[in-house]
Amino acid sequence: MARKKLRPTKKELAQFKALNDLGLTPNAIAARTDRDPKTVRKYLQSEVYSDPEITRMVDIIKEKEVKDLYLLGAKARKRLHELLDEGNTKTIETVALMDRSFQQRRLLEGQSTENFAQIHADIAAIRAMKKEREEKESG
Repeated sequence: MARKKLRPTKKELAQFKALNDLGLTPNAIAARTDRDPKTVRKYLQSEVYSDPEITRMVDIIKEKEVKDLYLLGAKARKRLHELLDEGNTKTIETVALMDRSFQQRRLLEGQSTENFAQIHADIAAIRAMKKEREEKESG
């Protein structure tokens, strides 16, 4: 079994910083980059980000991540509208789409993805819309 390099590359360090700036937690960054959360925290608190090369990489990664988030968010919202318009809302798919859309919105706003209270409100709203639609169809 090959041992993972102990010191992250400049590109990895830039990715840690960019994702952290976008609101991901060290644990989320670690999962996404296949690194230990302690390593991510250590380098986020270090002075390595004074390196201009890493700073440029951070900006490039953040720009790409934001573009991806906008695209994925638009696709998630489109699919959610399709499901609602078709009256074909599958609970698990709908909740997954709402969760993805919510997390992406929080990241775009530079907020952490740890607070999921809004998801519960979104799920309740979906259930209410479904119930209202069912009552219209039966009434």
